[in-house]
Amino acid sequence: MVGIILASHGDFAKGIMQSGQMIFGEQKNVEAVTFQPNEGPDDLKAHLEEAIAKLDSDDQVLFLIDLWGGSPFNQSNGLFEQHKDKWAIVTGLNLPMLIEAYGSRLSMDSAHDIAAHIIESGKDGIKVKPEELAPKAVPAAAPAQHVSGGKPGKMSYVLARIDSRLLHGQVATLGAKRPSQRGSLLYRTVSHTTSCVNS
Repeated sequence: MVGIILASHGDFAKGIMQSGQMIFGEQKNVEAVTFQPNEGPDDLKAHLEEAIAKLDSDDQVLFLIDLWGGSPFNQSNGLFEQHKDKWAIVTGLNLPMLIEAYGSRLSMDSAHDIAAHIIESGKDGIKVKPEELAPKAVPAAAPAQHVSGGKPGKMSYVLARIDSRLLHGQVATLGAKRPSQRGSLLYRTVSHTTSCVNS
């Protein structure tokens, strides 16, 4: 079973472990590590190493940490770097994420798999009332259209002829409201606008 290390600033890790047990029951192979105000990075690293040693196995370890970039993350990350292929770190720990991690251990044997799976549960656990305060969902981007490279496709081609006099700082504009209409090519200089040949 994947071992779980909960790590936080202050006693948050112990508190959320107790909350998770109230909902999901007593859990084996889970340790809480707290970083106290009177401690330094070396103390925290020692606590993490002690917690890992208490797990049934250090083969698959998932760190659930309160904050990206904080001391609990930094010290966990230093240990993780030597076990990247089998260990994983997820930050932003909340109770829905923890409960999902507990449930996932029943069917998943990889810390990487569980880490990837629980991210959505952590996000989905964030709700607001009144609901209109929630950020609006961003519509999915339209799939990129295949460029036909000049071959006939859905695009209608319009024939245009540009007068060679439009090469020295003048602006050319082709106007056609619909492909079925003939457009007019116009060129404009600073001093005047003159209609040119029809396309």
